[in-house]
Amino acid sequence: MSTRLSFDDGPGPSTPELLNVLRAASCQATFFVLGHNLAQAMDVATQAIREGHVLGNHTYSHARSGTLSDAALSDEIERTDALLREAYRLADVPVPASIPLRLPYGLEPQDVRSDVLARLKRSHTGWTAILDDWCRPPPSPHALAQSMRQHIADGTSRGQDVLFCLHDSSRFAEARPATVEAVRLLLSDPGWQTGPLAIRRCTGQ
Repeated sequence: MSTRLSFDDGPGPSTPELLNVLRAASCQATFFVLGHNLAQAMDVATQAIREGHVLGNHTYSHARSGTLSDAALSDEIERTDALLREAYRLADVPVPASIPLRLPYGLEPQDVRSDVLARLKRSHTGWTAILDDWCRPPPSPHALAQSMRQHIADGTSRGQDVLFCLHDSSRFAEARPATVEAVRLLLSDPGWQTGPLAIRRCTGQ
C-alpha cells in the first residue's frame, strides 16, 4: 500500500513553497499542470522536474466537459504536451515514455471527452480523494491535513492505495497557502515515513 500526492492547476504562486515542503520531506509528487500556467512559469516546472517530481497534462485552459469540440480538446492536450516536453528538455531530464493526463473536473461517467482520449491512446489518472482546497475560502490547513490523515487511515483499513488530488494553483493562477501548510503538517507527522502514512513517489501511472 502507498499514499501518493498529486497537485492540479499549477504552476502558480504557491508552487515554489510547496516544492520546498516536499524537498524537506524527501517526497515526490505528480503535478498536473495547465498549459496556460506552464507557459508563464517554465522555470518553476523545470525545478520540479530536476527535484524528481513528475509533470502531467491537465489540458491548456481547464475547460469543463462539453465546452470544447473534440478537435479543440485534442489541440489543448497536444499543446500542453509540447510545453511539457520543452520543460523536460530545459531540465535536461528525459521525457517520460507516457505523460500522465488528468482532465479538469475528472472523467465522469459517459464523459464526452472519453472519445478524445481513446483516439489519442491516452489513459486518465483519477484519484481516491479530492479535497476542498480549491474552494474560496478553503478549509483551514489543520482541517485539510486531518481529512488527509482520515482518508489514509480508511485506505489502510481497506488495504487500498491512496492518491490525493490537491491544488497548487488555479486557472486564474491563484495562490494556495492552505494547501502548502496542510501538506507540511501531514509530512511533518513522524509516522509518514515508515507507517501507514508513508508517502511514496507518485508517477501518475
